[in-house]
Amino acid sequence: MDMHMNLSTHLPDGRQVLTFIRPGNEPGRLLQLVNELPWDHNTDKYLPLSRVQVFTSKDESLSMSIFVYGEEMPSEPIAVDVMGSRILDYAQDVQRGKYLHDHRAPDPSNLFTRENLLEYMQSCSETYLLRSDPRRFLKQRLLYDQVSGTEGMAISIEESLTNDTGTYWIDIAVTNSLPQVTLENCARLLKLHNFDVLRSHLDVVADGNNGNVTLLRMVVSPLAGTVVTESIFRNLQCELKRAKWLDPQTMDLIFDRYPWLGVKRGEVITAFCSLMHPIMAKTNPLGFSKANIYDAVTKTRYIPYASSVADLFLDRFNPQAPLPDESFISRAQELRASIDADVEDTATAELLLKMIEIVEHTLKTNIYLPNRYALGLRLDPRIMDAEEDERELPFGVLFVHGRRFNAYHVRFRDIARGGMRLVTPASSEQYALESARHYDECYGLAFAQQLKNKDIPEGGSKAVNLINVSGLSESGKNFVMRKSVKAFTDTILDLIVESKDINENMVDYLGKKEVLYLGPDEQVIPEDINWIVQRAALRGYETPNAFMSSK
Repeated sequence: MDMHMNLSTHLPDGRQVLTFIRPGNEPGRLLQLVNELPWDHNTDKYLPLSRVQVFTSKDESLSMSIFVYGEEMPSEPIAVDVMGSRILDYAQDVQRGKYLHDHRAPDPSNLFTRENLLEYMQSCSETYLLRSDPRRFLKQRLLYDQVSGTEGMAISIEESLTNDTGTYWIDIAVTNSLPQVTLENCARLLKLHNFDVLRSHLDVVADGNNGNVTLLRMVVSPLAGTVVTESIFRNLQCELKRAKWLDPQTMDLIFDRYPWLGVKRGEVITAFCSLMHPIMAKTNPLGFSKANIYDAVTKTRYIPYASSVADLFLDRFNPQAPLPDESFISRAQELRASIDADVEDTATAELLLKMIEIVEHTLKTNIYLPNRYALGLRLDPRIMDAEEDERELPFGVLFVHGRRFNAYHVRFRDIARGGMRLVTPASSEQYALESARHYDECYGLAFAQQLKNKDIPEGGSKAVNLINVSGLSESGKNFVMRKSVKAFTDTILDLIVESKDINENMVDYLGKKEVLYLGPDEQVIPEDINWIVQRAALRGYETPNAFMSSK
């Protein structure tokens, strides 16, 4: 059957339903359809994606994909005890221990009491309650609980016993991420790892004052010739968690241009390109523009060298087997010699050599933390200035690279305080100009604060978060700004908080505890301040109320 059909339906409550019927079950079909969806979330006319259903016929001759836009608005309060009766009955059996010997069933939990489930169901749509498998609903309730009130993502992967052998259920709960973006990111990663999506369901559940949680569940099958191992699923889980926070440039690099790079290497390369811009632009503003740096380093001819630098960085900070100093020095020398001999373009060679210097001047990174929001580097400040520069060297420099933002924190004493400001250029051209002077602006503001604080114990510091909001609507701009604040400050906590998880996943060449204090500056709002203080307390920072002052 060769049937291609696109249907658009408007529901009485204002929602719009797009239905796509296609012949066969071509690998990557879901990703293809998501890329063709008409809604642009960067405009004020955007309707949120609220539900997705993807089905494939048993003989794989036909697939149907349904995308529902707009929030479900019932004309009167729904009777959740009626709509969710099957779920409540199943939960009651779980609580009574009926499924204790079924490893696929959830264990009894306080979350599954009738009272607590009814309260939770008030946040769910009628469609979600009516069409969810009870066991799957409770599984997703557990994932929801893991991320509720946070900015995190929780993932569960299990072999499917109700479908053909060799298929797997992937359940994902992610907070405050645009559902369409979540779906696209997951589909791209699954394709990258040679998995095809056979079925998919997406629902959105409110999370009180914290926003909402997108619940995505998919039945996936490995493509022919793919050997499925536990390590593949571990890597997939890690990369799915990163997808929410990856910069679009990083995603383009690893998904579209060089899939062999993998997420970590791609993220290191784009971070280093951003970090190099304010350094290299001092010597040649036009030749070393932000775009030229990225284009040079990622050309097909030179990407293997950039990848080798990323490998050097990853091996040096691998908590399982950190590269010994002697081996690190030897590999760095060999890589320099290879670049000098083989890279004929002098500008590109200079950039690649500077990337090696960045590795050498990185003292700590959160690259291996499983739940990080962005990539953070604790730098030796000498990397930021030329040797002939006579200005005072800062005590410490932090650099953070995340989704649509880069940020510096500069301080001039071990114990220092200064404001955090958000810079949001209106155009991509202005963003590039601000990027070139990003570090110098942060340095100058921190030094000015240092002079102001000369008569008190605390030295001066400053944090400047440069956010790319070009092309976004006002609501989209605000969404990205708030996410950037969270990602930046949580990454700082990664680098200064001590915990079992951090100690096991971080190699520390600094060798000393650091204490940082922030304050609000331009475009920081009370919502940001409250979140930062609460997050610092949750992460175990000793003085969370001092980590971000109210003013």
